[in-house]
Amino acid sequence: MEEPGAGEMSGILDGSADEVSSSASRIIRVFLSSTFSDMAEERNMLLQDVYPKISEYAKNKYGVNFQMVDMRWGVTNEAQNDHMTSECCLREIKNCQNVSIGPNFVGRKCASCV
Repeated sequence: MEEPGAGEMSGILDGSADEVSSSASRIIRVFLSSTFSDMAEERNMLLQDVYPKISEYAKNKYGVNFQMVDMRWGVTNEAQNDHMTSECCLREIKNCQNVSIGPNFVGRKCASCV
């Protein structure tokens, strides 16, 4: 799959891309990274208010499918109990990198973890 050029990526990130890559993938899949309990209110607000607007904008303006990956929706209790959460998250980050024609990762560094 063809990687977006530097100019195209800059445009995608600032919301002013005039053309989106014509690669086979028409998906922008973004992984949201933070602890599962961190940012609970913000994650809920993003889900209810922001993602639908981004999805509609991406579809109408560029003809792409916006997908947000939040692993608190996809890591089973069994995986958590087996301490496989990191492995599951890393696998999904790689999936986002392989599928997305644009940005694919959003992270937050916790000040108390620094």
